[in-house]
Amino acid sequence: MTELRQDPFTHDWVAIAPGREERPRRTPRPQSADGRPAQRAAADPACPFCPGREESTPPEIWRLPAPAGTAEADWAIRVVPNRYPVLDPGDRPARHHTSGLHTRADGTGSHEVVIESPDHDWDLADGDDTAVADILRAYRTRTRVLREARPGLVLPFRNHGAAAGTSLPHPHSQIVATPIVPLRFRHLFDVARAYYDDTGRCLYVDHTVAELADGRRVLAATEHAAALAPYAARAPYETWIVPQRHQASFADAPDKILEQTAALLRRTLAALRDLLGDVPYNYALISAPNGEEATAYFAWHLQIVPRLTEPAGFELGTGIAVNPVPPEHAAARLRQAIAALPAPALPVPPGPGCHR
Repeated sequence: MTELRQDPFTHDWVAIAPGREERPRRTPRPQSADGRPAQRAAADPACPFCPGREESTPPEIWRLPAPAGTAEADWAIRVVPNRYPVLDPGDRPARHHTSGLHTRADGTGSHEVVIESPDHDWDLADGDDTAVADILRAYRTRTRVLREARPGLVLPFRNHGAAAGTSLPHPHSQIVATPIVPLRFRHLFDVARAYYDDTGRCLYVDHTVAELADGRRVLAATEHAAALAPYAARAPYETWIVPQRHQASFADAPDKILEQTAALLRRTLAALRDLLGDVPYNYALISAPNGEEATAYFAWHLQIVPRLTEPAGFELGTGIAVNPVPPEHAAARLRQAIAALPAPALPVPPGPGCHR
């Protein structure tokens, strides 16, 4: 049984989840000499996510049927419960218990796996824009359902590579719905709310407008979305994909923004791989907590964080990240890599001072 414990010194929450210890071992994907992923089998008879092994997963929650005429499988995307969840299934509210200085809560929530493709050797960077947009639609569909179930937070995320937490190589991402809103999210909200109180505007929208006008940290932009290197990026080549209109919850994103977000996501991941090799990364869709989707001061965004450095004593002791690659340099390199990708191309800002 998962238990949520609150740190009395920081008020951060920690999930004590003994069931996670039983997860399959991490299986790094081998690389070729040039740093690109080595050829992998199109199917693995031992993989629980491959077609024909659907009974190896918990009962299916949702699926996107495969296009007519597809021989390999009758599904394109499946969503199933995680067999080793961070939070245990349950609809009851989290009950808080205090013992001395210690606060705990029942670790109930939801943890789902999005099996992104029937193909064992598929990857987001190799897909087409439609396939990646379908994955984002799966996130949107499930987030709309999960946010109605309880207060808290819904977080779609993806781990790529063993160093980023991947335990199975078959392409998949995950969605966790928590019964609490972590302190980090509350802090994001507090900062955004203070800016709104001072200016009457959304910090995230103003930031996107300013970055597009400056241009130095812009990777690529479309009519409705943009890929940016954050000014204070905490990791080398960290990238945010943001909508160009205000919207607090990803679950409410219309198809056009979702499709352009998918196009930017695919190209950013392909550019990262072309530039750096098959590096491990995590991405997460940061969105408004459940019930706060109408707020005027927060906007959803997708954060991509390559795992190229390890925090050491200074970072641990101070909480200050050390990033050896200036975001402007990272953006320039990724901008060039995106421009060099095969067609169809995206509009890429020419450099500092560009306006959209």
